[in-house]
Amino acid sequence: MKSASIGSVPNLRESVATLNPRWLPWMRALWMVIALNSILTFVLMIFLTRRFSENLPARLADGLSRLGWTNENYFWFHAAFMGLSFVCYFAVGMLIYLWRPNERMAWFASILLIAFGGEIAYPLSVEFAASWATAPTLFHVTYLVNNLFSWGFLGAFLALFPDGRFVPGWSRWVALFGFCFSFGFGLFPAQFGAAEGPLLVFVSVGGLIIFGGSLYAQVWRYRHYSTPLQKQQTKWLIYALAMIVLLLLMTSMLTYLLLPVAEFNPAVGVTADLIYFLANLTFLFLPLSIGIAIVRYRLWDIDVIIRKTLTYALVAALLAIVYFGSVILLQQLFATISNQRSELVTVLSTLAIAALFVPLRNRVQAMIDKRFYRKKYDARQVLQKFSETVRDETDLEKLTNELLDVVNETMQPKSVGLWLNQTRASEREEKGLTLR
Repeated sequence: MKSASIGSVPNLRESVATLNPRWLPWMRALWMVIALNSILTFVLMIFLTRRFSENLPARLADGLSRLGWTNENYFWFHAAFMGLSFVCYFAVGMLIYLWRPNERMAWFASILLIAFGGEIAYPLSVEFAASWATAPTLFHVTYLVNNLFSWGFLGAFLALFPDGRFVPGWSRWVALFGFCFSFGFGLFPAQFGAAEGPLLVFVSVGGLIIFGGSLYAQVWRYRHYSTPLQKQQTKWLIYALAMIVLLLLMTSMLTYLLLPVAEFNPAVGVTADLIYFLANLTFLFLPLSIGIAIVRYRLWDIDVIIRKTLTYALVAALLAIVYFGSVILLQQLFATISNQRSELVTVLSTLAIAALFVPLRNRVQAMIDKRFYRKKYDARQVLQKFSETVRDETDLEKLTNELLDVVNETMQPKSVGLWLNQTRASEREEKGLTLR
C-alpha cells in the first residue's frame, strides 16, 4: 500500500470551506428568501419616503423652502441615492453568490450584503425614524429580518472572514452576542436608538464588545493564523472599514466647522441632514471591498492602493494646514501694515501650494515607504543603485559580483548562481542567471 507524502496533504488554512452538499438546496432557498425580503424592504422604504415627503414636518418644510427645494425635490434626492446604495449592495452580493455558489464564506458574504442593501437605505432625519411607528406591519417584519441578517450577522462575518472558520475560537461568542444584541435592537429600535440610563451603558458596552472584539479577532488572525493570500484579503476589508470611519469623521468635523448652529436656522439643520445622508455613501466601500477580497483579490495589489491613499491623504492634510495657515498669517500681516485685506495673499498662497505639491508628495511617499514598506523601499533603492553601477562599471568581475549581491538582497533566494558561456569572438556572448 502506498503512503501519501506529507506534501500531498492540503493545508487547512489554504483550503476553502465549502457548504455541505446535503444542505446546499436549503441554503439556496434561504438565499432566495433573503433576496426577496430585501427587495420588498427597499420598495416599502421608498413608499414610506414618498409618504413622508408629502407630509413633511414643520422643521423640514421650513428648511427646504429656505433652500429653494420642494417636497418633490426632497423625495427624488433621497430616492436616487437610496437606489444607488441598494443596487450596489444587492448587485455585489448577487455576483459573489453566482461566482462562488458552493463556498461557505461567499454565501455568507452574499447574504450579508443583500440584507444590508435593504437595511441602510433610508433618509437620515429624526422625524423620518419617528414615522416608522405608523408604518405597515409588513414593513416591520421585513425590516426585522433584514436587520438580523445584516447587523446581526456582521460580528459573525468579521469573525469568520476570510476562510469561513472561527479564528480564534472565542470569536464565536462575540458573534453570538452580536446577533442577540441586534435582535434586541430590531425589536425595540426606539429604546435602543435613544437609550438612556442603564440601557445607554448597555448599548455602549455592547457596541464596544461587538466591534472591538471583532477587530481584535481580525488582528489576531492576521498575525498568528492567516496565510499570505488571506492577509491580502483581510487588507481589503480593513481598508474599507478604515475609509468609512475616516470619511464619516471628516464629514462630521467639516459640517460642524463650516455650518453654524442648526437651532438658529432651519435651513442649516436640513443641509446637515442632507450632507450626512450623502456621507452614508461611503458605506459603498464595504460591498466593493468584500467583493474584491472574495472574488478578485489577486487582480489589484491592495498594498499599492493603501500606499497611495496614505500618501495623498497626508499630502492633502499638510497642504490644507499650510494653505489656511499662510492665508491667515499673511492676511494679518498685510492688515497690520496697510489696514486692509488683499486678494493677493490668497493668490500667493495658492501658488505656493502648487509649488509644494510635488516635493511634499515625494517626501511623504518616501517616509511611508521607509516606515511601512521597508523591504520594498530597500529593494527599489538597491536596484536604482545597481542601474547606476551598470552604466559606469566596465569590469566584468565587479559587475557580476554586484549582480549577485543585488539578487541576494532584493529577492533573497535560497541560493543563487551565475554562469557565463563564452564562445568564439564571432559568436554572440550568452549569459544566464539561475535562482533556487
